[in-house]
Order: sequence, then C-alpha cells, then structure tokens
Amino acid sequence: MSMLISGLNSYLGRRAASNLASDDCQVYGLIRDAKLFEATGFEPVTATLLSVDLLRKEHAYTDCAMANLGVGICFAPSSNLDDQVSLQVELTRLKNFITLLKTNKCNRVVYFARLVDQEYIRYIQQLFIDYQIDYTIVIANIALGKHSLADRYFRQLLTEKYVWYDEAMANVEFRPIAALDVLRWIKTIDWQKDFINQVLELGGIQKMSVRELFRMYKSINKVNNVGVAVPHFIHTMLFQRKRKLQQEDHLEIKRMFRYEYPLDNTAWAKHVSFSFTPIEEVILNDQ
Repeated sequence: MSMLISGLNSYLGRRAASNLASDDCQVYGLIRDAKLFEATGFEPVTATLLSVDLLRKEHAYTDCAMANLGVGICFAPSSNLDDQVSLQVELTRLKNFITLLKTNKCNRVVYFARLVDQEYIRYIQQLFIDYQIDYTIVIANIALGKHSLADRYFRQLLTEKYVWYDEAMANVEFRPIAALDVLRWIKTIDWQKDFINQVLELGGIQKMSVRELFRMYKSINKVNNVGVAVPHFIHTMLFQRKRKLQQEDHLEIKRMFRYEYPLDNTAWAKHVSFSFTPIEEVILNDQ
C-alpha cells in the first residue's frame, strides 16, 4: 500500500517526508518546489516528492498518478485558520487533495489538526462529508522533536540566566507527544478498516504543565537558571527586547499553549496497542 501526504511545510509534514516511508509502505509527498524543500531540510527525505501545487492545479496536478494508493494523510498548515481567507485557502487545498485521491482510486483521508485550530474543524469535517470520502480527523497535542517550535523555545530559555515567564502560560497542562511517535502511530493503524468517519484525540502518555516540561529540559541539560513570574504585558515587552526567537514564532508558541489541554487517547487505545516514547528520551535523543 502507498500513502500520499500533503502539508509538508508544517512541522509534522516535514518529519513525515523523512520518517514515514518504510519497506512495506511507499510514501508520496506533495510540495510546490521539491528541490527547494530537500535543500532546506534538516534530515534526509525518504518520501517520493512530487512538485504539485494543490491551489493552482497545473499540469503536474492533472498528470499526477500513483499506484496502489491506500490513504491520503493531510497535515494542517502552520498558519492559523482564524480568518476567512486562511480558512478558505485550506478548504480549497483539501478539495483538490480529495479530488486527487479519488482520481487515483483512493477514498480514504486522514487529517491532522492542531488544538489551536479546533474551532474550525467542523468546516473541514463537513467538507469531507460533502465530498463523500471516508475520513478520520485527528486532533493532536503539541509535538516535540528536533526543530519543533516548542523545542526551540525551551532550548532558548536554557541559555538565559533569568527566565521571565508568563504565569498563566506556565500553568497550562497538556500531553506533549514525540513527533516520531505520531508517525509510528500512523503506521500502526489499519486505515482501511479503523476509525472511519471519526474524530480522534492524540496526546502523549505524560500529562504535564508547561512549567514542568521546562524543568525537565533544565534537569536533562543540567541548567540551573532562575524563573521569575511576571504579568503578561511585561513578559511580552521583555521578550521583544531580546528577540532571540523570531517574534512570529514567539507569538505562535504562546498562542498554541493557550489552546492546549490534555487530550484523551481512550477512543483509539481500546483497539490499538501502542507504546509512547517518554518525553525525557525525546529531549535527549531527537535532536
């Protein structure tokens, strides 16, 4: 069986392009500029990249043919869906992705959404229903691993003698999950039979607060800096002065944490045997 993946510019999409293929699973990935994607990556690509623009639908789109295509995996974009333009772009991308799947005799799609975009999932679900395709929507907690936004954020904080933090954000609880675990989980599921027309939650094994996760980073890296809680507006002002992480990334990580909560794996865990990688191992080994 083969898979077709879209959304390679997202963090999970990029990791999928390098880690999802296996001896018994051919993976195709759609990307506007395959050569540029490979040149700017941080690990070798194992998927077969196809230079296809799902929005423009040029010749490469109409001529795109894949053998034995079993499922399409679509990762939500890194940009937020909180305005009508972004949402309509995403729906158009999905419409054309579905059409491409059906052209290749595949009627199965799995969509990975972020909690920050949860309010807009109903539009995506309705699109799948309207196009009469078998779907699964997976809402996932924040993924950790090399080059992830969260990992870069915490590693930046390790370099500071005093960590000025937003108390509200520090207390947010969630279940961080290893990016590579998400990909192993995808390969574990029988998408031809399981969880058709369902919405699933996917989180890691360990529930923790943002503060507890940072303390884990400190312990593993043997860093003993001092944390100081400050009001939200002061935290933003202090960060803007330092600018060690790009301002867009800083705003995005704060936004993501604001919408996080511990997701519940019960719906799928009753049917699928899966072991998670402890977060300590992810911080140590996926670098």
